[in-house]
Amino acid sequence: MSELTVYFKHRDIVTPGDLLARGRFRVGANVVKVGEDSYYATVLGSFELQNGVLSVRALRGPYMPRKGDRVIGMVVDISMGSWSVDIRSPYEATLPAGRFPVRINPVLDDIRKYLKVGDYVYAEIAEFDRFRAPVLDATASREFGPIKQGVVVAIEPTRVPRVIGRNGSMIKLLNKELNANIVVAQNGYVWVRGNDSTAINRAVRIVKMIEAEAHTQGLTSRVEEMLKTLKSPGVQPSVSGEEGNSGGV
Repeated sequence: MSELTVYFKHRDIVTPGDLLARGRFRVGANVVKVGEDSYYATVLGSFELQNGVLSVRALRGPYMPRKGDRVIGMVVDISMGSWSVDIRSPYEATLPAGRFPVRINPVLDDIRKYLKVGDYVYAEIAEFDRFRAPVLDATASREFGPIKQGVVVAIEPTRVPRVIGRNGSMIKLLNKELNANIVVAQNGYVWVRGNDSTAINRAVRIVKMIEAEAHTQGLTSRVEEMLKTLKSPGVQPSVSGEEGNSGGV
């Protein structure tokens, strides 16, 4: 049996071409096996080794649609019977009028009354393959439809799992402690609602912190400390420098 050698610690930052390990491992995301026992990173990201699987979690990258994903998108064009929606992917999505939460007759109704260019919409990817555009469905959940309250914040799609947390632990913590309603879409849009602007600004600030530090260890502890700090009297929840990544809706 060949000797197992691992050259990086869990969540270390690695670059394309870095030799990660030698021995018998299983190949995970963004790792390539060369020869009999050498494993190399193919992207810039954080190294992970779990249950014998070597992988690299990319720090940056576009969202790739999958059927069943819940996404938030911005309307970029309108035709007679559908909306074209930017879902931060190489593939522009289509939301047919027949998959909108309100019954619409495209022949008689002007669908711009329901969604106009620049509006955000929350929906599910109902159909997708690499030969046709993703088709959205906004009827499968009561949560789906036009986003009319709160703000939408853009984060790197690769950081979504860290914002959600294992089994939803991080997002549950934020919603409870901030008295907010935070929805994290798989394509990296985060919809934040709260009782007032202070709650919303605090939530945005922490979401952006998690995005920036997603590759580091001890993140949950730092988030808990920041929550305590933000809830202290006199602390101003400034979100300066983030306007380019968020939009009020």
